[in-house]
Amino acid sequence: MTSDPILESAPGTSQQSGFRRVFVGPHGIRAGWRLLLFLAFFAVLLFLVEGGMGLIPGVAATAKQTRQGNVLTPRFELVFESVSLAVALLSAGIMGRIEKRPFAAYGMPWAAAFGRMFWQGAVWGLAFECLEMLVIYAFGGFTVGTLALAGFELLKHAVLWAIAFTIVGMFEEFLFRGYAQFTLASGVGFWPAAVVLSALFGAVHLTNPKEGWVGALSVFLFGMFACLTLRRTGSLWFAVGFHAAGDYAETFIFSVPDSGILATGHLLNSSLHGPRWLTGGFIGPEASLICFALFAIAFPAFHWAYPAKKAQPRIYQAS
Repeated sequence: MTSDPILESAPGTSQQSGFRRVFVGPHGIRAGWRLLLFLAFFAVLLFLVEGGMGLIPGVAATAKQTRQGNVLTPRFELVFESVSLAVALLSAGIMGRIEKRPFAAYGMPWAAAFGRMFWQGAVWGLAFECLEMLVIYAFGGFTVGTLALAGFELLKHAVLWAIAFTIVGMFEEFLFRGYAQFTLASGVGFWPAAVVLSALFGAVHLTNPKEGWVGALSVFLFGMFACLTLRRTGSLWFAVGFHAAGDYAETFIFSVPDSGILATGHLLNSSLHGPRWLTGGFIGPEASLICFALFAIAFPAFHWAYPAKKAQPRIYQAS
């Protein structure tokens, strides 16, 4: 029995095939739709969870106080960044089930959690921030001041901020350079995806009340540097360590603004003063010309210290 050519080319069949091609490619659901689905899961789940948390009086009061005063507290960061991280991981886990991929494919393998790459990244991040503040100090733009904490309070806040910024590093790196980077790279290539997501990373920081375009550009550069570390190491743990240590040094140790935001429970009664090109002004050191100069050094330094491997996961190879 032969097939009917009229039925084979029926309008409904052709339209259905065309409709399917919009959403499905040779390797399953197209990258753009997978990314949008992940973001939809993340947005809806975060809205529901944070909505529920808003019904808890103590949590709601902490959030209101932080947002109105534009001053971070360890409690706020620990609670809300932990929730955001959990929602991002859950959303990626759901997508992993849909795509039939292991979670480690999205750049944050748990087998490597807080291992060698994380601590190497932390050393780089701490060194980067210390060198930046040293140069600003040498040009007369930073005054150390006196200790703001002592005894048990010093120890408590040192530990709380270390944990909080580790969670911040995990959340922001995974959200922008974990599932999103993996998925978008599968559609347009690694570096085009890195540029798009790093630009988005910088743009999101513009929602901070005192952030400016110079600071956002610095955040974009950090995003590109983090993508370089992802490409060379095969995981996000170096970037997580760098991110966490840099934020910790800037906010707690040197006690200066981070993306225009100050924090309670910091180490020093320090101050920035002098031209904005040197100190970054109210945005903080990330908007300083020194930060851009250090990134100009960090890229080739990392390129030299972590040479490209001949064998990398397919998604991290150049397209």
